Amino acid sequence: MDEFDIEINPNVAINNSSTTLPNKTTIEQLKINENQEPILTKKELFAWYLYAFACEVYSVVSISSFIPLILEHFASEKGVTSIDRTPCKTAKEGLRCVVNIFGFWIDTASFSLYTFSLSVILQAITTISIGATADHGAMRKTLLLNFAFVGSISAMLFLLIPSGSYIIAGILTIIGNVSFGAAFVCFNGFLPVIVRNHSDVRKISNEIKNYIIDKNKTHEHDTQIEDDESTLEDRSLLSSKDPILINLKENLLKTKDRISAHISARGFASGYFGGIILLIICLLISFLLRSTIYSLQIGVFLSGIWWFLFSLFVGKWLQPRPGPPLFLNEESKIRWINYVTFSWRRLWISILQVKKLEMTFRFLIVWILVSDSCTTILSVALLFAKTTLNIKTPGLITLTLIAPISALISTLLFPYFIKLSVKKTTILLLFMLLFIPIYGCLGLILPFGGLRSSGELYFMAVWFGFVLGPLQSYCRTMFAELVPRGRETEFFALYAITDKGSSWFGPSLIAIIVDVTGEIRYGFLLLFVLIFLSIPILWFVDEKKGKEDAMNSSIDNEDII
Repeated sequence: MDEFDIEINPNVAINNSSTTLPNKTTIEQLKINENQEPILTKKELFAWYLYAFACEVYSVVSISSFIPLILEHFASEKGVTSIDRTPCKTAKEGLRCVVNIFGFWIDTASFSLYTFSLSVILQAITTISIGATADHGAMRKTLLLNFAFVGSISAMLFLLIPSGSYIIAGILTIIGNVSFGAAFVCFNGFLPVIVRNHSDVRKISNEIKNYIIDKNKTHEHDTQIEDDESTLEDRSLLSSKDPILINLKENLLKTKDRISAHISARGFASGYFGGIILLIICLLISFLLRSTIYSLQIGVFLSGIWWFLFSLFVGKWLQPRPGPPLFLNEESKIRWINYVTFSWRRLWISILQVKKLEMTFRFLIVWILVSDSCTTILSVALLFAKTTLNIKTPGLITLTLIAPISALISTLLFPYFIKLSVKKTTILLLFMLLFIPIYGCLGLILPFGGLRSSGELYFMAVWFGFVLGPLQSYCRTMFAELVPRGRETEFFALYAITDKGSSWFGPSLIAIIVDVTGEIRYGFLLLFVLIFLSIPILWFVDEKKGKEDAMNSSIDNEDII
């Protein structure tokens, strides 16, 4: 079913009576309404999907798969044994290999974890610095493309890194990951905007506005019709006890939920599809080059080319959807400081609104735990396969290919088989995710099972992908409905902070566990705790109250502007 063909009943029955609201709004009327944003077109929606198709190859192929192996290999080439400091190249197998980083000796298997931890901290600072600014003017699209091009070029440069240059590889990893995260914040910021401008949502929204205006015309002293249309609608929906408005509100929220979940799922699916295609190509290249580390560098290079080229089409077809202008000091010589300062001020204002947006921030706590768990699983899986199970490069690439294929299938099919609400479906997925650390912990207490063979790890890759795809989609859908209007990118910057920005915690703790115990399997205990804690917190997130609080906050934002 196409998202432009979602069925909506334009005549809403009120209290089981025959009272109906005439459908005054047509698509043609929507298109010529000068006081509204342009209605969403199929071409624009395709452009939004296309960016996911463009950038996710960097996440799937480079960040999650090849770069950790490249960093570990380059560090090992310059590493020495922890016992007698002889080069790891000439040492016996089984000895711990360490490398010196600014005076500190760390395990070569931990080098990539520390690199990614640093990159996500810098990514958090960057996303905060652009979040609120991107909601003004056409900055959201401009920043998306600029960061996309910087990130893609950093990936291309991996092809030129000399063997053993782990510091250079680490720097390019940091630049690429920061750029990817900042661009993805802007990309996510488009989701609530395009959903509310979808033709089906706009039909109901305009029916509400027409009804309110017609009703207000009967009141001589009413002044609400002078408000901005979106503010007029929000104020009336929050305060009215009119049964017609109440039913229209429920219809609007259900339609937005359905369309948002559908679009979000297809966005993730298109990203996984792009990653799968490039992973298959890289698997063939690895086979032809006999599984050399250079074949992995070629894979990262191709992900950069892919990201760059498809972003050019996104720049052409994706509408900027500009927000209100941002009035800053025009005489300032260093304009970027004004933008950064503004974003940090708005972050502070958002933090002060914790009580007003309690459910939104409660969900962000859930996302901290969930995203950190998923990132840690992705970071540890390949290192566990390489260092503990001794799986060779073709097997590692196959392992990275299994998860996105499983995620692609489950993301598209899960909504058709599970008919629960977004919140209940997310809780179900979290219980399913718990199976991974539980099974991994069995290896600490039983002489069999517990990920002791490559076959078990391949099965876990299928299971992880099956859960990860819909879990990411449903979480993004749920958060998009808790975001105040006009502050989409600002709040998705907070979403990114709790996603990538907080994801240094799990990998860093796993790295410390590896350095202290020399056994990566103990990390499954940490994963169990993180996932388990998220479930009761999510259970107490009241979606209805969160949406009303977000609507109220959007009114305050309109008043400020």
